[in-house]
This record gives sequence, structure tokens and C-alpha cells, in this order.
Amino acid sequence: MITYNYKKILNISYPLMLGMLIQVLVGMTDTAFLGRVGEIELGASALGSVIYLFVYMIEQSFAVGAQIIMARRNGEKNYIKIGHVFYQTINFILILSLLCIAFFYLYAQNILNYIIIDNAVKMAVSTYLLPRCWGLIFAGITTVFRAYLVAINKTNAIFVSALIMLVSNFVFDFWLIFGGLGIEPMGLAGAAVASVLAEALTMLYFIGYLVVKTRLKKYGFHKYLLWKQSLFNNIFRLSVWIMLQNLLNWGSWLYFFIEIEKLGANALAISNILRSVSSIPYVIASALSVVISSIISNLIGAGKDHEVLSTIVRTIKLGAVPYYICFLIMALFPEELLRIYTDNFDLIKQATNPFYAMLIPYMFALPALIYFYAICGTGKTKIAMFVEFLSSIVYVISIRLIIAIFDMGLTWSWTTEFYYYIIMLPISYWYMKRKKWCCEII
Repeated sequence: MITYNYKKILNISYPLMLGMLIQVLVGMTDTAFLGRVGEIELGASALGSVIYLFVYMIEQSFAVGAQIIMARRNGEKNYIKIGHVFYQTINFILILSLLCIAFFYLYAQNILNYIIIDNAVKMAVSTYLLPRCWGLIFAGITTVFRAYLVAINKTNAIFVSALIMLVSNFVFDFWLIFGGLGIEPMGLAGAAVASVLAEALTMLYFIGYLVVKTRLKKYGFHKYLLWKQSLFNNIFRLSVWIMLQNLLNWGSWLYFFIEIEKLGANALAISNILRSVSSIPYVIASALSVVISSIISNLIGAGKDHEVLSTIVRTIKLGAVPYYICFLIMALFPEELLRIYTDNFDLIKQATNPFYAMLIPYMFALPALIYFYAICGTGKTKIAMFVEFLSSIVYVISIRLIIAIFDMGLTWSWTTEFYYYIIMLPISYWYMKRKKWCCEII
């Protein structure tokens, strides 16, 4: 009997996929509202978001490491240990969040002075970033809840949480950006505060869900585990490589936007729109990647290593149809999609060619990311970091050549991720086929 057939993979992944899609809609809401405020605000929110996400990814990396361990314990039916891992992860992320917020307030302006040329963009990014960084507390804790639910293959609550995030973010965005009910228009800062408030509400929902819906004793939640060094060390041993991997990934993405900013505020505004549009198909690849890492860890924990490769293939096949249909729709209706973000006809016209260029790299993202996260699911996070390192180096070199040295323009700039995925896919595929990961103990 197949442990994870198409139906079971779909049942686990579709709530997560819908949840991620809603998170994309949250980003689209911010972009669409700020597109009506001004080009500088639109571009600054893109750069500020990438900087924020660069730090948030450190938190998420630790949660992913915890997810792999929780999934392994779930596969072993050692359920009480899941809560122990959960609490250790929460403790670490709370400490990390507070340190990062302090860092932003002390050093953010100096960093922005170094990486951004345009003074207006620099001031706008600072206006967005300082209130936005408080979201690290709520988003970090929420990430641990998501990791737990994915690890035990119960993802429906993630969809509900995303709906709460979408509705609350829309309401707070409209209220705080444009003003009303006694609040003066806050513009860019309003978008940042709205995101923080929406993340706080989402965290409260997850806490309520845990208390009401979870068998607290079964999963070890009935007694708060303050600190256990050996357990923390085990989580950190896995997570540190994921942290480095994500720092490389988002660092190279940040470098891309830093180079784009040198092309002007117009290019930065267009790139923010394209970043948001590209998230639509990426949701499918990303959701299935998160699911596959958990599924594989569950399979290995249950002693079913022989099912790993066939489960990866089933997951890719399952995602391929909606993924490439999404691409076809995007290719046929580019202007209609771009019009969601801005009513500036000239900006839409200028964005069309870069839009098509953006589609090329993402054709390879689905299989590349699924095979890559499969490596993480085996517990071989050090190997995954090495694959990320090679892919990111090639990506950064392509950015440097195409944008900074040869100045080939915005359209060619958006083809650079092709080099990232074309390195990641064959290496990840080759490693999984070798089966050196069998029976990895974590």
C-alpha cells in the first residue's frame, strides 16, 4: 500500500497552497494600494520588504529545521516529543526577534546609507522598515505553528489563518494608508503597521487553535518546556544549514533589488510589481516543496525509505498541471494582471517585456524546488546548503554581469533566475537518486 498517494498529497498540500496564495494576495494588496500612492513608495516597499524578509528567513529557517524533526517524530509515532521541539523553537525565535528589532533601530539607517543611492527611496525604505520590523515577533511565532501543522499533516488551519491575514491586512491597509475614522493618512508607514497588526491577529488565531483543537497531552503541549540544551542543539544542528541556505537565497535576491535600484525608481517600481506577480505560480511550487520535506521526513521516520523517490515524482506530477496552466494564463493576459497593481498606463507598457522575461526562469522552479526540499526532508541540510551555495553564486554572477557590468536593461535583468534554477535542478535530482540519505538519523 502506498503511504502517500496523489489524494493524500493533495489533501495535505491544497490547504497550504491556498494559504500561501492568500499570503500572495496580501502582498498584492499592499502593492496595489501603494501603487496608487506613488512610484517611490511602491519601489521602497519592495526594497523594504526584501530586507525584512531577509531577516525573517532566519526565523523561518529555524522553524523549518524544527518541522523536519517534528515530522520525523510524527513518523516514529513519538508524539510527545513534538511539543518539546515546538517550545524550544518558540523560545529561540522570541529571543532572536527582539535582538533583530534592536538591530534595526540601531543600525538600519547606516546600512541603508550604504546600499541605496537615491535619498528619497532611502528615506521611504526607512519609514517602512522601522515599524515593519515589529512583525518579526508575530510572524516568527506563526511560522512555528505552521511548521507543527505541516509536520503532523494537518494543514487546514493554515488556510483559515491565511484568510484572517488577508481580510485584516486589507482592512488595516485601506484604513491606515489612506486614513479615516480619526486616523490621518499614513501612506507607506501605514502599510507596514497594517502588516504587523494582521500578523498579530494570525498569531492569536493559532494560539486559540492549539488550545481548542489539539490533544495537548498527546503532543507534549501540556507542560511548557523552558529550555533543554540537548534538544536545542539538535534543532540548531539541522537549522543552521537552512539558515545559511536562506541567507544566501535572500541575500542574492536583495542584491538583485539593490542593483535594480541603481536603474532608477521606475525600474524598482516595475520590479516590485513583477515580484508580486511571480508569487502567483510560485505558491504552487513553494507549497509542494514545504509538504515534500515533511512527507519525506515522515516516511523515513516510519522506515519507508523505499517510497521516497516515487513520492517525489507523484508530487511533481500533481503540481505540474495547475502550475503550467497558471503560466499559460499569465502569458495570455499580462496587461490585465499588471493593471491590478497600477493604473499608470506607461508603467504597464514598460513592464510588459520584463514580465515575459520573468516567466522563463519560473518554468524550471517546480521540479527544482521539490527535489531541493526533498534533500532537506532527509535531514541532509548541509548538502542542501551546498546546493544553494552553488546556485546562488551563479545567480549573483549573472546579476553582476547582466545588470551592473553590461547594463543590459530591465528585461534581461529578470532572466537571471534562470541560472539559479538550472544549477539547482540537476544537482538536487542527482543527489536524491544516489540514495546516500537513506536511514538518516535526526
